[in-house]
Amino acid sequence: MSAARSRGMPRRTAVTPARAAIPLRWVVVSAVVLVMLAAAVTYLVTSGTAATGEPAARIAISGAALPALPAEGGDPAVGQQLPTLTGTSPSGEPVVIGPSGAPQVVAVMAHWCNHCQAEVPRIVDWLRTNDWPNGATLTTLSTAIDAARPNYPPSTWLAREGWTAPVLTDDAASSGLAALGIPSFPGFVFVNSDGTVAGRAVGELPMHQLAAMVAALR
Repeated sequence: MSAARSRGMPRRTAVTPARAAIPLRWVVVSAVVLVMLAAAVTYLVTSGTAATGEPAARIAISGAALPALPAEGGDPAVGQQLPTLTGTSPSGEPVVIGPSGAPQVVAVMAHWCNHCQAEVPRIVDWLRTNDWPNGATLTTLSTAIDAARPNYPPSTWLAREGWTAPVLTDDAASSGLAALGIPSFPGFVFVNSDGTVAGRAVGELPMHQLAAMVAALR
């Protein structure tokens, strides 16, 4: 019995190969690369240019701000001079909203606003076959911009809808919105050729009503 048992294969003990030591210089290089990547991400988040390529907006405002549009009653801004907002488009080109010597409509839009998302294509469709009365122009204030909210960035949304009117990007404090006194979105400021405010409105406007308000400008 003992002889039969001895004919088995000898038991082998597994030997784990020793791991090669990582040179210290590679540890240092890896740490430096991680620090640089973290710094790059921080720069993209906090610098003047977002990852989408849209520059951080800065607005200069001259002239008196319009009083806030009340929920009821007359508009206290009627007859007041439109303040001048000077800034840039989403692509960084200069844009000015202010008295221009011609009747104009200033459309105030927020990218995450459901009513704005309904109003923009309505205006785009109407403009395919119509011109603004009185030779009026349309400019846009893109405001209340928030990368954490839907439909960001606003430039992509407006381009997708075929919006061709000049767009002024508001700053992080929505200073342009405050200067126009608009309390909700979408908002509209109707301006006479002499730069005075003829009226303001908020909410979705049917195109016949919007066109009629533009036709009343002088």
